[in-house]
Amino acid sequence: MVIIVFNNGGVRRHPEEIDGPHKDDPAPTDFVPNAGYHALIEAFGGKGYLVGTPDELKSALSESFSARKPDVVNVVIDPYAGSESGRMQYKN
Repeated sequence: MVIIVFNNGGVRRHPEEIDGPHKDDPAPTDFVPNAGYHALIEAFGGKGYLVGTPDELKSALSESFSARKPDVVNVVIDPYAGSESGRMQYKN
């Protein structure tokens, strides 16, 4: 099993929109910038990969699919990429 996290540093929000009284203490269910989602799987005997380029992604996927054990691939993407999908005013 391979879990791929497309990590844009947040859930449907731009980095400058993360404000308010709890900005320094996010909820445990929030995606936060620089979170090590790839490291969590190691507690369960799997392997984690942190990738930021297409070549790193290709290598991580190849290795994780051939390992045949639980792996997490944490793909760091541009925080502004695809943000319109989470905004109802764009209706896409």
